[in-house]
Amino acid sequence: MNYNRFLKNNLIKKVTPNIAQIKHQLKRSQQDLQTAESTLGVDTTWALTIAYHAMIRACRALMYAQGYLPTAHQTHKTLVEFTKEFLGTPCSDLVAKLSRLRRKRHNFIYGGEDYVNYEEAQAALDSAKELIVEIKKIVN
Repeated sequence: MNYNRFLKNNLIKKVTPNIAQIKHQLKRSQQDLQTAESTLGVDTTWALTIAYHAMIRACRALMYAQGYLPTAHQTHKTLVEFTKEFLGTPCSDLVAKLSRLRRKRHNFIYGGEDYVNYEEAQAALDSAKELIVEIKKIVN
């Protein structure tokens, strides 16, 4: 994989992979999934947001495993784009869902948009589970 555009634009930096950090991110992504599931019946918008964060943690694990870290500039967008480039066409629909969830989460956190229906939140959980499985296949 060629990550020169990420490096050139100072979106990622090269690091030595940290196995403990990779494991922590994957473990935490599973905990986030459980929290999202338990939140689903109480607050669908938060459930979607937590499911998204579970996905982001898995994306971090993927990036760490490749020997990179995101910089502070456009971190979430960079994680999504890095994951898209790494996973490629077989997972393009799944990464597109992640990208839409990134925007929804952003609008909720920063724009005050606060309505996600149950089906949408459940779909986010399903996508998070699927992405985490795909990333674990690569990282483990």
